[in-house]
Amino acid sequence: MHAFAVPSVAKSERPRFVAFTYAFDLLRRHGSYLEALARRKCRNQLDPDDLVQDVFEKVMRTVQPIPEGVNEQAWLSRVLHNLFIDKLRRRAVRAERALYEPIAAHAEEDTWWHTLTEDEVREAVARLPDKQRVAFELFAFEGRSYEEIAAQLGVPKATVGTRILRARRRLREILTVERGG
Repeated sequence: MHAFAVPSVAKSERPRFVAFTYAFDLLRRHGSYLEALARRKCRNQLDPDDLVQDVFEKVMRTVQPIPEGVNEQAWLSRVLHNLFIDKLRRRAVRAERALYEPIAAHAEEDTWWHTLTEDEVREAVARLPDKQRVAFELFAFEGRSYEEIAAQLGVPKATVGTRILRARRRLREILTVERGG
């Protein structure tokens, strides 16, 4: 049995008032525990205060949400955990959708890099340092994967990625200076 007595109020006001009073009573008794639990769960992923607020909003939606004979703290902890998982899932779905949304094209389609020829790009690539040039050519011109390039060159996959990234940056610098972009 919970330590909560239903106050006597007019029948039309009763559900809202009772839900608020009940949630307030739970907050008073279990709020600091739930805040600490939310901070541990959320770390830097979500706002723990929002999570605790969501728990109490859920409690307020019904007059007596916690079944009789159930440990309130355990029940509230489970609600908090479930809401936390739901928020993480929603966040992951939003992030995944963002990956597949088309990127808006720039209004100016005749930018200088659209007019580059393959020969101009190859000439710029030839001026890269050897390690960057080889990795970039294998990736961009031969279509090899990072794993294949790493195996061929005898270096870690991360090194291949670093060399390709540096080659792209250097190419951007070379071509921007030459083409005035």
